[in-house]
Parts: sequence; C-alpha cells; structure tokens
Amino acid sequence: MNDFMEYCLKRFYRSSGWNEENQYSNLCSWSRAILDFHTPKGLSLVISKLPTPQFKPSYTLNALPTLNGSLGYLYTSRALDIGTSATVDFQDMIDRFRIVTKPTFNSKGDDYKADPDYLLYGRMFFPGARLEAMYVRRISEHVQYSVTAVNNARAYVSPQVAMQLQYDVGKWCSECSYTSDDGLLGLRALYNFGQPVSSGQWSAGTELYYGVLDKSGGLSTGIRYRTLPSSNAPPISFTYTLNPIVGHMSTSYVAKVSDQLVMCSRFDFSIYSYESDLALGFEYRTKNKKPTIETQIDQGGVVTLTADRTETLEGLIKARWGFAKGLALMWEGRFKNTLFSLGLTADLKSTSPIRTIGLEVQYFS
Repeated sequence: MNDFMEYCLKRFYRSSGWNEENQYSNLCSWSRAILDFHTPKGLSLVISKLPTPQFKPSYTLNALPTLNGSLGYLYTSRALDIGTSATVDFQDMIDRFRIVTKPTFNSKGDDYKADPDYLLYGRMFFPGARLEAMYVRRISEHVQYSVTAVNNARAYVSPQVAMQLQYDVGKWCSECSYTSDDGLLGLRALYNFGQPVSSGQWSAGTELYYGVLDKSGGLSTGIRYRTLPSSNAPPISFTYTLNPIVGHMSTSYVAKVSDQLVMCSRFDFSIYSYESDLALGFEYRTKNKKPTIETQIDQGGVVTLTADRTETLEGLIKARWGFAKGLALMWEGRFKNTLFSLGLTADLKSTSPIRTIGLEVQYFS
C-alpha cells in the first residue's frame, strides 16, 4: 500500500495533469506493481491529519521488530481532495496494476507561467534524526523539476541531493538527473509509436548515465507494447529491457485475465554469467456488493423494492514466487475506517521458511 505522503504526491501529479506513466523509469510499471511489491515488516501504524486542503501532517510508528517512527509534513500550492481513510477510493491507495491515460488538465498552460504549482515535503526519522525532503515544481504544462535530499547526522557525510528535470509532450518524454553523492549524471528518453485510435502502442526508450567521480558510465534500453483502452482487446503488456554493459536483460508479460485477476511473468538473464531468474505473480481484486434499496409506490398502492447493486473494490490479494526472492503474499483492504496491509515473505527451500511477516494500519481524517 502506498504511504500517505506517496499518495498525496500521486494526487498532486493527477490534479496538475502530470502523467507519471509516460517516463522511461516507469516502462515496466505493470510488471513491477505485481512482482516487486513490498510487504510490511513487523507492526506499523500510520496516522495522518487533514487540517487544510494544502497542509497535511503524518506520523508513523513501527512497534516491531524495533521501536522507531517518523514525523512528516506536506504542503501544496494546489488544494488536494484527499478524503478520509473511510471514504478514500481504495484503488488509489494501493500500488496495483492500472491503466493510466493522460490526466485531464484543470487549467490553462499559460497559468503555470504566472503561478506555478509546487509541493513541499519533509520528514524526520527517529531515533537518529535522519531527515529527508522533497520539492516538486511545475514550470509549465510540459516541464517539471524535483529536488530530493537526505541527511543523516550520525553518518558524518554530506547530505545526498538528487535533482531531476522532466519534459513531457505526450508523444515523447525526456528526463535529466543528477545525484550529488556519487556525481551521477543521467539522461532518459521515451518515445511512443502509433496513434491513440489504434489497437496497441509501441514505446521505445533509453537511459545514459555517467559517474563524474569514478569516471564510468553505462546505458540501458527497452521497448514496450501495450494494448490501449480504446481497443476491444484485453489489456496486455510486453516489455524487454537490456543493459549491455552490465550484461543484464529482462522480459515480462502482463495480461488481465478477467475484471478481478491479472497475471504476470518475468524472466531475467545475465549474458556474462548465464545466471537467470523466473518470477510469476498475480493480483486478485475482491469486490463487495453494496445494495441500495429504493421504495416505489404505484397508483394501486403496491410497494415495489428495487435494489441497485454497485461493486466497489474492497480488497486486493497479491502473490509472487521466484527462484531468487522466494514467495511473497500480501492482502490489502479496508476495515471500517482504517486501511490495512498484511503480508509475509518465505523461502520454501529453507528449514525455517518464514522470513518476514507484518501488518501496517493507516488512518487519516
């Protein structure tokens, strides 16, 4: 399940009309959501408040296996309609398979020149007083930049700062990035082929990076095919990525079998060592029918009861198995006014198969 601050960031992108899916870093977002989910460890409690549409504090407490927590604050220039943990759309809170189209733009592009939207976020972790911060700003309709920083007072090292500039016009998107800790310069680009009215769309992208401090560089490239929502074909996605310097290649296939079930497979292979890994996973959405009963009385005095049954997503079950990472299971859902995530990881080849087990509970109002 997304952290409350991560959810607010995604809502900020959506309200300002920014499409995260149109980036090379999210080329494999469908398979990553199904196979690379993170299960909670120990017992965690997240409590957040919504005092104003712009300002939102959040508090996290991890009771097991060790006692730690964090205090976080977020401010946005654009009012965000978050809702409470009892009324929020459950589909938006979880990291899941989703078909993302270009978000609707709420205001004119010229408005960003006079009054750009921005998001400011900061969090302190304890014990240790480690700090992390983020600043995201929309310069125009097609340009956005972000700055993230992490400072650990006990590590006796300079703060780590990462900067990213993004330019997205829909047909293609480019990203420039820099990180201060290793002096890494990066350039990413993604180009989409095909028309929106076609049944499917091909995307091709690449990434170039160079380390200023260690004088080394690298590159990666990838392609993706997806069926579009406008087509009558079931949603499927095929991706292939290659890093020729490291010698790593990966292929994945995602298919939506039904309205509730999505399945995925991924094969990783190392060209130089011949090591490989196969991962299989699925996510199943459980829906709860909530009938709405209406009473109608005709002229003869006969009472007619009609029930309008609408389905809402109430839970999500995820499962993943692979040779490298073993087995992972997670159940996410809503119980009354709280959201919860229950998960475990296991190594079936070990005499003590259970690695981790945890429960995370979120509440905000």
